[in-house]
Amino acid sequence: MRLPQLLLATSLLAIAAPAFAVQPDAPYHRVMDPFFAQLDRQCPGRRLEDLSAGDLELIMEGFEEGLSAGQRREIARAARYGCRHTIAGLTCANVATIRVFSRWRMLPQFAQAVCATTWRCADFGDCKQATAP
Repeated sequence: MRLPQLLLATSLLAIAAPAFAVQPDAPYHRVMDPFFAQLDRQCPGRRLEDLSAGDLELIMEGFEEGLSAGQRREIARAARYGCRHTIAGLTCANVATIRVFSRWRMLPQFAQAVCATTWRCADFGDCKQATAP
C-alpha cells in the first residue's frame, strides 16, 4: 500500500472509530448513570463507580438480605431474564439488579448502603476496603 492510500485509510478509521465507541445512551448507561450519580452525590470523591463487578455484587447481596423474599425472587428473575442471551458474568446481573432498584425507586437507599462500606477506589478496579485499626 502506498503512503497516500495508507494515510487515507488511517484517517477514515480515525473518523469512524467514535461511532463504535460505547454511547452514553446505551442500555448500560441508561441504567447505571443514575446510580453513579447517586454515589457521587452521597459519597463524593470515593469513586465507588469503579468497584469491580464482584465487589459490587457482594454489596448487593448484603443489601438484598434486608428485602422480602418476594423482592429477592423478582431480582433473581430479572437477572435470569435480562442475561439469558449474555455471557457477561456479574456485570449483566448487577445491571439487571440496579434496573430493579431503580424501578422500585430504591437507588438512593442502595447507594447509601454502598457508601456505608469502607471501600474507596483510585481507578477502575483499583479499589481497597479500609481495615479496622
